[in-house]
Amino acid sequence: MSRGSDSYLETPAEYIECLGYAERLLAPLQALMLPSMADIPLQGRGSNHGLAADRLESFARPCLLAAHWLAATGKEHKKLSTAFFSEWFRQGLVHGTDPCSLHYWGPCANQHQHVVEMAALVLALEMASADLWEPLTHAEKAQVARWFATVRGSALHRNNHLFFGILPLSFLEKHGFGKPMDRICIDHWFDVLESMSLGGGWFIDGSNESVDHYNAFAFHYYSLWWANLYGAGAPARVNRWREWTREFLPDYVHFFSAAGEPVPFGRSLTYRFAASAPFALAEKCGLASLAPGMARRVSMQCLRFFFQQDILQNQGALSIGWVDDFPTLSEPYSCAGSPYWSAKGFSALLLPPDSPFWTAREIPLPSEAGDFSHPIPEAGLLLRGDGGEVELLNAGTNISGANDHFGPYKWGKLSYRTACGFEVRPTGALYPIDASLTAQGEDGTLHGRQWTYPLLVSTEQVCYSYALGDRHTQFHAQVESHLLWRGGWHFQLHRYVAHQPTRFLLGAHSLASREAADLSVSGEFPFVTAENGRLAVALQALMGFESSASRLTLAGRDHRSHILAANSAALYLQTPLLTGTGTLVALSWVGPLAASPKPWSIVSSSAGRLVLSQANGSDWEICLAEIPPILEAL
Repeated sequence: MSRGSDSYLETPAEYIECLGYAERLLAPLQALMLPSMADIPLQGRGSNHGLAADRLESFARPCLLAAHWLAATGKEHKKLSTAFFSEWFRQGLVHGTDPCSLHYWGPCANQHQHVVEMAALVLALEMASADLWEPLTHAEKAQVARWFATVRGSALHRNNHLFFGILPLSFLEKHGFGKPMDRICIDHWFDVLESMSLGGGWFIDGSNESVDHYNAFAFHYYSLWWANLYGAGAPARVNRWREWTREFLPDYVHFFSAAGEPVPFGRSLTYRFAASAPFALAEKCGLASLAPGMARRVSMQCLRFFFQQDILQNQGALSIGWVDDFPTLSEPYSCAGSPYWSAKGFSALLLPPDSPFWTAREIPLPSEAGDFSHPIPEAGLLLRGDGGEVELLNAGTNISGANDHFGPYKWGKLSYRTACGFEVRPTGALYPIDASLTAQGEDGTLHGRQWTYPLLVSTEQVCYSYALGDRHTQFHAQVESHLLWRGGWHFQLHRYVAHQPTRFLLGAHSLASREAADLSVSGEFPFVTAENGRLAVALQALMGFESSASRLTLAGRDHRSHILAANSAALYLQTPLLTGTGTLVALSWVGPLAASPKPWSIVSSSAGRLVLSQANGSDWEICLAEIPPILEAL
């Protein structure tokens, strides 16, 4: 096949499929794109950045989506008008950057959202230059450049936002609008970003103190673009970042289930399939980190997963949420245009149909190939494949106290798992208890995890320490958690030091359902189960707990708290009020309903060794120095 061929018979079906997904998002926007405007009137919540920033976001992020589609080959497969989108976004760019226009977006400012959207527009102008940049007059280009230049000297958040200063200044330098100071600023920002490296291609997200999908759709995405577009004068830095991406992707591909769902974990989950962005982009940049057949598989499966969900709002635009419209999941910086960062997930359209990315033999994902245990000690993470689903055990990532309004529970649970989702904290409610160890004081306040120190991350177990409490009341419960696993089962041992009277709660994964009737809870302490018609969870207390209970959230009665549906049930075990030191031991399980979890019995117990057995004759020997003689404790 010749590069760029438009022959229908020669164009891979998956390329056409990807193009079709992009058009399913663009078509509803076209109906909202009014003449002579520089924003799209999207319905939804506003951000804490103000109306001007939200207007710009409603333009810039859909522009990035359109740019991927405009840059794609295979014109006869495009059902929408390329001329319409090119013209509308060009004119909007001119209106939005003109200080004399009623539609002017205004300049950048210190720690302002505008710099984020500038980066989106830089990438859009570069990848679809023939449609969006080159047709502009010299005067129009100079006007756009003056607007980009308002980033000079602006304060940026000390995290992935530093890329948003790097990209506009690099664009100005490339296109003849740069200043000598720009290179100094770019180098400084890169030096700061590189100080965030944890090794193996993993990064702490600066002042946010967290590790999550921002590693993929920020650090590796922007660094690859910078190296590809602007890195000619800095070969050592380019090689350093390319090597980090080469190390990162073989780890990161383990985050995706057989169905294509990335583990829901961390902030900005409403960016959805942006999670898959670096795989195709690495192919475009010539990085042979993954086989192209696997890079295509993960990219397309991720798109398919989300396009099979109800991810659109009433206008047909992308909603805020994960599998549907659920604004409670969002952060204060999110607005109606925010979900269009998902445009990064269309990086595959920048590869021509004859690229090995599209033509190579498909290779299954790790989650499709079988169960696995994949530790990432640099990041304090452990990925497990279990029956096609993926579970993340989080032994190390954090959220700073200054940013805990993003929701510490997005990083602070014991486990995050595809197909299960998780609970967020609805307004006025208690901290979410699912898949977590939490601590409740005498006043009823429930405290979760924020800062975690990994002690061991291996293929067999994870161990980490943390504290449950807050600085305002000095409530303080220190915990050292040990997790081991077997299939869908977790063995959990938590050693604690409670400095005030403390009730510990250990939650199972919360199960969600669109229909409340599908949810049920059964059993009695010490072994309880719940199901939602498709999945089941179980909890079994072995030591330290006195009772079990459930937290039921029902549509029409309660504020929705689960990212998958409006009805949910979360089982938990609880202790009496405790002070001083002690040990909690329990088993938890999640899996298909048909697997029907059964309780374990204790065959033998001694210090450092525990043997469990099930009715089916299956034994589980657990050797861990911290295990006390549990039979004596019952």
